Amino acid sequence: MKREKRMTKRERRALDPQRPAGPQGNNAHIHCIACGRHIDPPEFSGPTPKSVYLSCEHNSRFPACADCQVQARYLIAEHDRTGNAVAAAQAWH
Repeated sequence: MKREKRMTKRERRALDPQRPAGPQGNNAHIHCIACGRHIDPPEFSGPTPKSVYLSCEHNSRFPACADCQVQARYLIAEHDRTGNAVAAAQAWH
């Protein structure tokens, strides 16, 4: 007897109306890679932004608090040097 096909985790998430749209959507859920603080999208704009996006050699973008830029750049440099994923801090709100 053949087993019935099941939906993948990605398919289940896509059908969930309560789920945010993702990093490019309006309900973006962003955290600083250095300290893990939750960052709201409006913090990236304005005359003195509280947050910035930093890029690695592969042109991937990583969010960071303006105060955490030095530590975030160190994490990205390590990512570029080793080829491993960025060692981001645990997220908190």
